[in-house]
Amino acid sequence: MPDFQHQINSAQPTAADIKNRRWIYIPYDRYTDRTGPLTDQPAPDTGIVIVESTAKALRRPYHKKKLIVLISNMRHFALEQQAKGVSVLYHFSPHSHGQALLELQRKRHLPPLTCMTPAERELRLDLATASKQGLQLRLVEDTTWASTTEDFLNTYGPFKPGKPYVMDRFYRRMRQQTGILMQNAKPIGGQFSYDAANRNPYKNQVPVPAPPVFTPDAITEEVIAFVESTYGHHFGITENFDLPCTQSDCDLLWHFFLDHLLPNFGRFEDAMRDDHLQLFHSKTSVLLNLGRLLASKLIRDVADRVAAEAVPLASAEGFIRQLLGWREFMRHLHEQTDGYRLLADHVPQEKHPRTQEISPDQTPTAANAYKLEHPTDPYAGATPSALHASLPLPAVYWGVKSGLHCMDTVVAQVIAEGWSHHITRLMVLSNLATLCGFSPRELTDWFWFAYVDAYDWVVEPNVLGMATYADGGLTATKPYVSGAAYINRMSNFCAHCQYDPKKSTGENSCPFTALYWTFLERNEATLSKNFRMQMPYNTLRKKSPQELVQLRTRAQQAVDRLQSFKRPTY
Repeated sequence: MPDFQHQINSAQPTAADIKNRRWIYIPYDRYTDRTGPLTDQPAPDTGIVIVESTAKALRRPYHKKKLIVLISNMRHFALEQQAKGVSVLYHFSPHSHGQALLELQRKRHLPPLTCMTPAERELRLDLATASKQGLQLRLVEDTTWASTTEDFLNTYGPFKPGKPYVMDRFYRRMRQQTGILMQNAKPIGGQFSYDAANRNPYKNQVPVPAPPVFTPDAITEEVIAFVESTYGHHFGITENFDLPCTQSDCDLLWHFFLDHLLPNFGRFEDAMRDDHLQLFHSKTSVLLNLGRLLASKLIRDVADRVAAEAVPLASAEGFIRQLLGWREFMRHLHEQTDGYRLLADHVPQEKHPRTQEISPDQTPTAANAYKLEHPTDPYAGATPSALHASLPLPAVYWGVKSGLHCMDTVVAQVIAEGWSHHITRLMVLSNLATLCGFSPRELTDWFWFAYVDAYDWVVEPNVLGMATYADGGLTATKPYVSGAAYINRMSNFCAHCQYDPKKSTGENSCPFTALYWTFLERNEATLSKNFRMQMPYNTLRKKSPQELVQLRTRAQQAVDRLQSFKRPTY
């Protein structure tokens, strides 16, 4: 089979195509013809522009598998559209997307382009800069979402720093507005949320179905080789890549979840295992965030299974809450807070943020010089740190073995797959960082490049908000932290660890517990008045001075050991 560039170049648009078709720019995370401007006219009247930008891919050490799944889906989408009669202008560029479009429009005399408003703030800024320089681009509503900005504003009103934003309020409104899992204006089953029913540990009660394997085709193999040669210094590995890269394979993965995983998804949603890393999770977030799957359709499909009495209501509701509730809520909050930048005057900031962003066309080698010359770079990430955390993220997040079996297992999975499910993200990776006081901004940036489904709109509010409480409670009513007891209850990690989860101090004690109590002690002035924290603080106050000293000593030993290992650089 000819290589991709030969295939796509063989059908380059003619001058007549450019003149007579409506031209649409497809962002790197919106590969869909099931909604949006691609549905507005027949294929023979449509042309699309796709930019494959090395500048964007080099901005961070993005996981190699993230680059593979993104680029391969991009290339497959281009060929899929070409096969339908759409004219495709596929452009390889060393520049940012905005600059590449500007040059391409001038060189090929492209008419004004239409584009669904990009999901990523970073791309919106890039395109806005190019538009100021002459790029003719009209943004239209991004209809891949299951809610609108108006839905969010109608729920909470205009954004006000200091006002809490609890997701449940938005979720209930969207359920009522859409009628999903509703009957006679009331929730089916009498409850909006079945979260309390979705907290069971997995102990082999039912078998975990083996997920389908998507063997790379020639195009994907070419992308894998390209990523190794161009981005070989990036995080993660390319071996055993098996994510879907065609529309048909993306649909197949979704239907596998519906048929085989959804029935047991709910009750084991919070479970963690070292022998079943995926358990019953759909692993569709990467495809949703690329536009290959649409949230509204997935929500309807799951609701239909409830109507057919094919799945338990708690499983269906738990999945729908993630999409119609949390995912939509987070993207609105990111947009309304300008990526948490509007919190700067109201929430303590990291005194010495360890990482800064660079402009779209800057290469990593120019990053330090760029930061010195542009101290107010609009691409720089927000740095809230309500709990004054600022320690550098340690080497364990890069795969250096720590001896903590839960951490080492989850990080190894992230290196291998660029993915782990949401509880391991929250209660292992983020829990350790929050307890130790590691930089929320560094943790955010690590998630951003380490996960295949990570983009600014989902990573920043999730990590700076719910995962680390760096936003001071904007999105969560309390910090999501725990000692070893929770991890031991919800996983089999502790059974295979050198540390004893039932010991908080002394030889072989699990550091999570000592870190938990010293976290509470360290942040007492900020957290002790929180009504949801009264019980742990009451317990803390009953501990003897001798025990508190032992806990502090054990916690400091853990932090010192984690920071003693040299961190890889990219």
